Amino acid sequence: MRMIDTIAPPTRLRSTICARIGRMERRRAIVFLFVSAQTALVSVAGIVFSAWYAMQGLRESSFYAYFSLVLSDPDIVLAYWKEFVLSLADTIPFMEITVVFVAVAVFLVSVRILAQNMRFGLSPSFSHS
Repeated sequence: MRMIDTIAPPTRLRSTICARIGRMERRRAIVFLFVSAQTALVSVAGIVFSAWYAMQGLRESSFYAYFSLVLSDPDIVLAYWKEFVLSLADTIPFMEITVVFVAVAVFLVSVRILAQNMRFGLSPSFSHS
């Protein structure tokens, strides 16, 4: 007979282990909540600065000058629409617009995680749907 089969575990072992696991999960969930809240705040600032950066890029690339032709002289735009579309596509600041979309995506994901943690009682995982 093996020695492990004859030793009985302490009576409160299970409840002690479960309590310790619960405390660790709550601590981890609070840290996760704090990080997602901070990420949301930082991403709001990122949205503001990236939107400013995109507007500056639009001004510098003469996109407004080409786009104002739609309102001021639509006949010329219709007559030379292929060249007009290529000129617009050439002046769009894609990098600046991409930065704005990335900042918005980070904000939306962090707000979603923050809301799920608040709704599900500070759950530390992504498993809620």
